[in-house]
Amino acid sequence: MDLPTIMQRVGHEDMETTVGIYTHVTNKMKKDASDKVEGLYGDILRKAIL
Repeated sequence: MDLPTIMQRVGHEDMETTVGIYTHVTNKMKKDASDKVEGLYGDILRKAIL
């Protein structure tokens, strides 16, 4: 979702406030991203290393 829409929905006037609260990355998000990259590019990456 775009930042201006989030700001409007939560009532923030300051972009830094919204970014500071809503753009954190959790460990689950990191794992999900890693899994997605592995699924998409794992074969290519393994072949490049060999």
